[in-house]
Amino acid sequence: MKRLHILFSLSSLAVVLVSIERFSFTTHILLQPYSFLRLHEAIQIVVLILATVIIPFFLFKEVTHDFSLLTKTKKNVLLGVLFITGIYFYASGNALHELASFLFNQYCDVTQVSGQLCAGLFFNDYYTGNVLYFIGAFFMNIALILFEIAQPRFLLTRRDILLILPNSLIYALAIVAYAGFDRVIVGLVYSLLTTLIVVSILFIHRKEVLRLPITNYTALTYTIGTVLACIVRFH
Repeated sequence: MKRLHILFSLSSLAVVLVSIERFSFTTHILLQPYSFLRLHEAIQIVVLILATVIIPFFLFKEVTHDFSLLTKTKKNVLLGVLFITGIYFYASGNALHELASFLFNQYCDVTQVSGQLCAGLFFNDYYTGNVLYFIGAFFMNIALILFEIAQPRFLLTRRDILLILPNSLIYALAIVAYAGFDRVIVGLVYSLLTTLIVVSILFIHRKEVLRLPITNYTALTYTIGTVLACIVRFH
């Protein structure tokens, strides 16, 4: 469990850095030549989002018993493919979102979208990029959960639960940010569906609840984040 707690903590650190960086001075620095990008998007794509992909890879390593489960059944191979597919959609969706966001915010009137070009950038920023990103996140999460359920290898203690709780709360705040405050409801739809599916899986396997740390962490994180996001958006 020690390595899982480290990875959960690193995930918390990553989402905090992603959030802080979005409101930093980097959003005002244009990169040359041709002011092709802001420093903000460069850091997000090259450093921070990369970190949020590498961390789930090590979670994948843990739940597959150092990848040994991939050799057991065809189903496990398909789950491995699902995880890789998730990484692809997650990363490409984020890159598309960041690039569209830069162009839209730099060259368009963001308060009143007009013209085919700006409308297309708005759509790629808030819909195309985010939809791909959230599909990827869901694929990665569900692959980890299904691997964990297939062959549990951990046992949660009271101490483990106390360590998981603060990391879930921190990550839940990131869910609140995109599901509760975003201009469109794509993030909220994603968080609602993910919460319903993961909580349902946990309920079905409730007899093994103490042997499913990643499933518990995900269910707790998304439940807290989604409930708070709904309160923020619909209060």
